Amino acid sequence: MRITNENSGFCEEILGFLLSENCRKDEESANLKKQLEETEKKLNYLIEQIKLSKQRQFAKKSEADLELGTQMELPFDDAEPQKAEEVEGKETITYTRTKNKKAGRNIDTSKLPREVVYHDLEESEKTCKCCGNDLVKIGEDRSEKLEYIPEQIKVIEHVSSKYTCRCCETIKMAEKPESPMAKSMAGVSLIAAVITKKYEHHLPWYRQSKIFAQQGIDIPANTLSNWFMQAGEILEPLNIALWEQLNYTKLLQADETTVKVLLENIKGYMWCYHSFDPKNRFIIFEYNDSRSGAVVNNTLENYKGILQSDGYSGYNIMRSNPEVINIGCWAHCRRKFAEIVKMSSQTGKAHEMVSLIGKLYKIEDEAREQKLSFAVRKELRQEKAKPILEKINACLTKANAPPRSAIHTAITYALNQWKYLTRYIDYGEVEIDNNWVENQIRPFALGRKNWLFTGNKEAAATAAFFYSIIQTCRLNGINTCSYLIYILNQAGNMRRKTIDPKTLLPQFIDKKLLSSEI
Repeated sequence: MRITNENSGFCEEILGFLLSENCRKDEESANLKKQLEETEKKLNYLIEQIKLSKQRQFAKKSEADLELGTQMELPFDDAEPQKAEEVEGKETITYTRTKNKKAGRNIDTSKLPREVVYHDLEESEKTCKCCGNDLVKIGEDRSEKLEYIPEQIKVIEHVSSKYTCRCCETIKMAEKPESPMAKSMAGVSLIAAVITKKYEHHLPWYRQSKIFAQQGIDIPANTLSNWFMQAGEILEPLNIALWEQLNYTKLLQADETTVKVLLENIKGYMWCYHSFDPKNRFIIFEYNDSRSGAVVNNTLENYKGILQSDGYSGYNIMRSNPEVINIGCWAHCRRKFAEIVKMSSQTGKAHEMVSLIGKLYKIEDEAREQKLSFAVRKELRQEKAKPILEKINACLTKANAPPRSAIHTAITYALNQWKYLTRYIDYGEVEIDNNWVENQIRPFALGRKNWLFTGNKEAAATAAFFYSIIQTCRLNGINTCSYLIYILNQAGNMRRKTIDPKTLLPQFIDKKLLSSEI
């Protein structure tokens, strides 16, 4: 067949069309393949998030009993699966303890009021029926029973006698004890009790009101709230003295949590500052509408010393302050790897990270058990913790985790915080993590589940003060109710400036003064 010029051109057009069509299909195929890969990544990410969500909501919160074998395989591109012999095995720890022979009978009753009831035979029964001789007492059988006497409210009516001089027409009256809250029926013991029940035992005002009603007295919830607000006002000098202590401590931890404010219908924040100076240990709660870093920056504007916090970006302003030594929190770092451990049954690099971080905590346990001084604890950390930190850093920097994955988030957090995470080994007086201040926030979080919200910003600020006082009392081994009774009775002296409020702070007060204030 002879191919003319016209046929040749037509064939070239067909060939060009076929080639372009193949190229288009190849391009579509490549695009579809790329879309499939992206979809698989999104699917894996969503599955991982669902597992994390279930883990956080339903699984055990404790990380202390993590099984070393329950760890997901991490998708590192440059990492090979761990061999069985490379995985650290379980360690069995044994100890001896004294077994209580009388289970359930180990309640210490030595400090309780005691009433002794004697049971004796009748005189007619003290003669032996067999021989007629008198019975001889050979001993006693004693047993203890705990009985509950319900608390009661009583009225103390103060009557002041009045005298007059008929000649001079003057009147003289006996003075009554000073009342910290003028024109209020509430005595200091009742005020202290309702505040303690609300902010230490987590009983909302309305529940306390119902309990009072069962005891035969009607005290509305808003009346209890008003007493609480008035108590906060008269104790303002003590609040100022507590805040001044931020300028004297050099060891501070910080954290924050949320609180609902009903009237303004906003989610506010309770900032918490914990001084872990052994000679000046206290807690300060501060309410603010914002979680902005400007809050902690303004509060600690004049602070100079060590500040330990988690990796929240709100603390970045403080980290740029040359007069503040910032320390990170290994508990937050470990928690991100531990979540991966608990949501999968496979082993991998996250297991290695949890294991290595666990070794850091074993060093802290060793220092705590031996009750080492700060200087010796620093030497121990330099000797034993520093090599482990170097190994952790090498593991983190070599990792190549998929973006947006849980392991990528954990590694990124650790690397971004590395400067602050490793600094604790240079200061024997600081802790390895921020758990102390988190433990102080936990009672507030527990109370929040009961009373749900605070009425307004003023009430939130007053609640912050009383939480500060109560937690500081607990840190210093002081009975909260007896302390509140004592300082309420000293409100007039603080107002007249005849006593220094600083001397009444829980960390400085003479505990002997509180022995009779129950």
